[in-house]
Amino acid sequence: MAMAALVDELIEEILRRLPPSEPACLVRAALVCKRWCGIVSDAGFRRRLREFHGAPPAVAAVYNAVDGDAYVARFTPCASFPPRADRRCKAVLDCRHGRVLLRGMPPVGKDLHLEDGSVVDVWDPVTDEQWEVPVPDVYPHEFDVVVLCAATGGTCDHLDCHGGPFVVVLVGTDLDNVFIYAYSSETAAWSKASTIHLDATLNSYLMLRPGLVSGDSIYFILEDGHKILKYDLVGHVISMINPPSLHAKGNVALVEAKDGRLGVADVEGYNLHIWSRQAAGSNGVEQWVKDQVIKLDMVPSIATLGPSAKFNVVGFGEGTNIIFISANAGIFVVWRNSGRVMKAGEKRAVMARFLNPMFSFQSFYTPGTSLMRIYL
Repeated sequence: MAMAALVDELIEEILRRLPPSEPACLVRAALVCKRWCGIVSDAGFRRRLREFHGAPPAVAAVYNAVDGDAYVARFTPCASFPPRADRRCKAVLDCRHGRVLLRGMPPVGKDLHLEDGSVVDVWDPVTDEQWEVPVPDVYPHEFDVVVLCAATGGTCDHLDCHGGPFVVVLVGTDLDNVFIYAYSSETAAWSKASTIHLDATLNSYLMLRPGLVSGDSIYFILEDGHKILKYDLVGHVISMINPPSLHAKGNVALVEAKDGRLGVADVEGYNLHIWSRQAAGSNGVEQWVKDQVIKLDMVPSIATLGPSAKFNVVGFGEGTNIIFISANAGIFVVWRNSGRVMKAGEKRAVMARFLNPMFSFQSFYTPGTSLMRIYL
């Protein structure tokens, strides 16, 4: 018995080193024999696999496309993750902690208003489950929505929380104010609105690019990149942060800094700049520091675009080193840790401003009943 247990431990030690970004590897291992299948399917193995690899791998890209007269939310695996059906007449608004946030869409060409859809949907691509969240009775001029795990204060590592409680945060603007509502799946209710009055010099609209969740705060780009909006999930307080001095404020996106806190990415010429907020001096006042410059013209498919090329930062993988940029007809993936740039595909059809972002879907996906059915 002791020898058998030792062998099982050695087998598990080997199997948990298989790349989690290729779940089919674990499926093949589970098919070797009943003994291996029992090891791989065990809940303890799945937990130790997640702990060993840390951050969930990026297994798919989630984005919006147009098919005929319908908007389509696309889920495109970038590994051996099982494909999921497109969500027609839906748009992807956000993606985080193993959940994708969707909303209903009118036909292409029709005016889009928040009241066109009475619900937003929280979708779990791992289990293919979906939950409806009613939209609060507000009709802002501009709005953005974020989905995240309900745990606060660093109590969750987000390695396997996609099936647990979640929070949806809706931020909108009217002529004079920003207001934010938070929905809890545990109470099935929206909070009262938190508001902040806008400076008269601001044009009062959101950039509507992917929001950034860092600790217990959510950040949004406001007013063409001239302000960053911060929302404290615990205290429900809204505040404003001045962004770094950028060459072109309209071409910016929020990203994670190397320490996981607030960062900003922008493109100037053929260079992708990454900025972060860091404490400076003895008083600890935070200021913007340029962390990294990635030269995009080193990539042949970008270098041939010419001086008229227009770059946009259209998304990032929260918890990863991935940043998505668009350049003329191409979509490119930039890896911050290595500076590597790869063309990921052709640019999607031109759509409404808030439909342009790309999202990286990250999750562990280990053999269980549903996964074995797919591959057997």
